[in-house]
Amino acid sequence: MAKKSAISGEYIVTVEDSGSIRVLKIYDNVKGSLRECAEAKGFAYDPNWTTRQFGSKIIKEFGEGNEATIGEYTIVKRDSGSIETYRTYENTKGALREIAENINFTFDPEWTTRQFGSKLVDFVNANK
Repeated sequence: MAKKSAISGEYIVTVEDSGSIRVLKIYDNVKGSLRECAEAKGFAYDPNWTTRQFGSKIIKEFGEGNEATIGEYTIVKRDSGSIETYRTYENTKGALREIAENINFTFDPEWTTRQFGSKLVDFVNANK
């Protein structure tokens, strides 16, 4: 369960009931994220593939059913055939810094991840 959350661009920042922070990035540029995944795995791809072709081939190679997880990235093929990618961050504080820089949010480098995440969620929600 989430205490509070905010959406900033492609990012969703959630403060869980436990106080822990979770950052998820849902890609607008799915093909770009597929390229990142392919390059990380050394998977050769044709730049002329459509997003659906590209995603389906990666899922077939590295996944099971309609989903593949490659490091922090998850690739999902929906029933409609469309492809979605999202990323969960192992380095949560690094992801929070990335978001803060994108929205000109000034942060204290001494903040804990929990403090940083909570303040960032409050800032995003107050400035919608």
